[in-house]
Amino acid sequence: MGKQRAFNALTACGGILGESYFSEFGDDDVSKTSAPALSWRGDPLQTHSDWTIVVVTSEFDSRTYHVHKSILSAGPRSSKYFANLFLEQGHHYKQSQTTRIELDEQDADSFPLFLDFMYNIQPDNDDDSLSLIVGEDFTTSNAVSLRHLARVFDCEGLMLGVNKFIQKDLSLKTGPVYLTQAFLYQDERLVESAKRLCTDNFKAIDKRAIVKLPLPLFRSIIHCVAEHFQLTAITYNQGDSTMLSYQVSDVVCQFFERNPEHVSIELLLELTSEDIMPQIASEPAIGFTALARELDCSKLDAESEEWKGMFALCKRCAEAVVSEYGWKDFNVASALDEFVYGPCASAEGSKMDSLLFATSFAAALEKAQIDLRTMNQGTDRVKEQVGGLRKDNDDLLSKKKGLKQDVDKYRRELDYTKEELIMLKQELKSLQKKHRMSLRELS
Repeated sequence: MGKQRAFNALTACGGILGESYFSEFGDDDVSKTSAPALSWRGDPLQTHSDWTIVVVTSEFDSRTYHVHKSILSAGPRSSKYFANLFLEQGHHYKQSQTTRIELDEQDADSFPLFLDFMYNIQPDNDDDSLSLIVGEDFTTSNAVSLRHLARVFDCEGLMLGVNKFIQKDLSLKTGPVYLTQAFLYQDERLVESAKRLCTDNFKAIDKRAIVKLPLPLFRSIIHCVAEHFQLTAITYNQGDSTMLSYQVSDVVCQFFERNPEHVSIELLLELTSEDIMPQIASEPAIGFTALARELDCSKLDAESEEWKGMFALCKRCAEAVVSEYGWKDFNVASALDEFVYGPCASAEGSKMDSLLFATSFAAALEKAQIDLRTMNQGTDRVKEQVGGLRKDNDDLLSKKKGLKQDVDKYRRELDYTKEELIMLKQELKSLQKKHRMSLRELS
């Protein structure tokens, strides 16, 4: 009876096990609408902005952003640049609440992404710095600019986020783009990474992207490819070596054709040296010959290194063309007419025309001589083979003659043996006859 009264008392007071004495709901006099998260977009009065950033790209163009000091100066995505700026501003009474920043057009276009990154806080994550979410607006074309902004405004979080994006995005397709952008921003670390990718994968990378590189980068890539090949030459066979050299010659020729303003004797000789391209493909050889013809070599001394280099290049090109197409198509009569009556014969005729004629003629003649030697060598080999066959035949005839003599000898011996056998048979018959006669006499 006592237990029942105690249970009824607990029930009346709401003390059933598991039931709360106070509910979280029920205060209707307080608004249930929560305030939106802080944002740099929208009306600054509505977003309670307490700082203004003016990005200036020119004297006629500027962009204004209304931000919050707490977002920009604290947290894993904060900027030490703004944190120091706000700290310094706090020591000066009535100082302007506006920062003016000068950026170029591309960085100005990336600045809103920079702000989006800092405002994209993940409150449910205990350590947001270890799981920075990269926005979908991060692309190959703006990643280097964002990396630059991260360095300028000292934002470690953005730098980490962009680096993670670039690490996944850097590929054979995007490598030349990153290389160009990093070069423009003087981002040496990214330049070296993108350059190493392009160098190590030169045979597979799109050559159209390589020839679009600025001259300093293009020269660097070509030299790095040559150095890389020389260091790893032991792992290449002759076919791979030739193919890589052909590819380098093709890319260099395309670069000069795309950028005629860069064509000079010094650069042409530098990028076509035997250290860079031991062998030249036939089509680039024709292109290099055309480029050489357009250069003014009239003032070059015959003993100068430049003239010797041009002579060596034209000779290599002529040999490459003749090697590919043969010497039989080289029309000597037409070549002589061109030399006698063409540009070479005129007073204004260039030394380069004479050089091209001489090297082409020499290459065709040399190839013809090589073919003749090869043919003669082939004839000599055939003669040697015929002589060997004749010697073998004579040996066989000699052996056959010896075998015949042996057979005749054996036949004579066989005949002699047969004669002896007949005589022995006759003697045997005579003895048998005498034996029978002796037996008769005894009987």
